[in-house]
Amino acid sequence: MAQAMDLVCKEIIYDEVDHQFAEPDPTMIADNRVIQNLISLERLTIPPCNYFGTVQQDIKPNMRKIVTTWMLEVCDEQKCEEQTFPLAINFFDRFLCACPIDRYHLQLLGCCALLLASKIRQCHPLTVDVLSAYTDHAVSPDQIRSWELLMISKLEWNITAVTAFDYVDQILERVKWGSDDSRLREHAHTLIHVCSTETIFMQLEPSLLAASCIASASRGLNVSTKMAVGYDLVRLTMHDLVKVDFIVKIIEEIVAKEIADKQVQQQQHQAATSAGSCKEQYQQAPQKVNSGGAPNSQQQQTEQPETPTDVQFIYF
Repeated sequence: MAQAMDLVCKEIIYDEVDHQFAEPDPTMIADNRVIQNLISLERLTIPPCNYFGTVQQDIKPNMRKIVTTWMLEVCDEQKCEEQTFPLAINFFDRFLCACPIDRYHLQLLGCCALLLASKIRQCHPLTVDVLSAYTDHAVSPDQIRSWELLMISKLEWNITAVTAFDYVDQILERVKWGSDDSRLREHAHTLIHVCSTETIFMQLEPSLLAASCIASASRGLNVSTKMAVGYDLVRLTMHDLVKVDFIVKIIEEIVAKEIADKQVQQQQHQAATSAGSCKEQYQQAPQKVNSGGAPNSQQQQTEQPETPTDVQFIYF
C-alpha cells in the first residue's frame, strides 16, 4: 500500500533583488540572424506618428519630458532592471499615438507603462501600491489597474517591443573593443535612458539610437578608434556612419545640458536647509501638470525633475 505524501513548494523570498544575470549565449552571439531579426521586428513597434497637435490636442512636448523624467527617477529609486524603462517609454508613446487623453491623465499613463513593462522585463515587477505612492496617491491603484487594461487593448496586445537596450549586448559581444572598458555598457545604457526622455528621438529606430549611444560612450571612454568603432557599428546595424555621427552630436549636446542642469541642482541642494529623497519630494505635492503646462513657482522647488545621477559620469 503506497503511503500518501504531501508535496510542498516553498518560495524563497530574498530581501534584496537578485541582479545576477545569465552569461551571454555564445551560440546567439555567433548567429548574425539575431541582429537582423531585431532590425526587421523593430519597425513594427516604432511609434507611428508624432502625436503632438494631431492625436493629442492637450499634451505638449514639455509635459512628456516632465513625466518621462519622473518615470526614470522611479525606475532609478526602485532599482528596476535597465531594460524596463525603454520598454515603458515605447508603450507610453505608442499609446499616445492611438488614444487621445487630457494632460491630467499623463502621469497615470506613465504609471501604467511602468507597471506593464516591469511585468514583462523584470523578475520582480513594480506594484500598483508603490506606483500610487510615487504620485502622492493622486493616482489610485484601481485607476492604474483599469488603465493597464486600456493600454493593452490600445497596443493590440503587441507588448514585445524591440528597444535600443536589446542591441547593446548584441553589439558589444560581437566586437573586439566591446570589453576594453567595463564602463562602456553602463554608459551606453545611461545614454539610452536619457535619450528616451527626449521628444526628438521618439520615432528614431532603436538600432540607430543604440549604435549612436554606443559610439558616444566609446568616444568618451577612448575605447578603440573612431574609425574602428564606426566600421563595426555600420557593419552590424546597417546604418550610415554620417547618420550615426549626426545623432551622436545631438546626444552630446543633450547630455552636456543635462550635466549643467545637474550641477545647478546640486548647488541648490547644498544651499537648501533640508532636502528629501526623490520619493519624498514627489510625496510632498501632486505631480499633475497644471493648466499652463508647467509647475507653478512653489512646485518648482519640490517637483523639478532631476537629471539621472549616472549622467554626470558620462565623458566626452
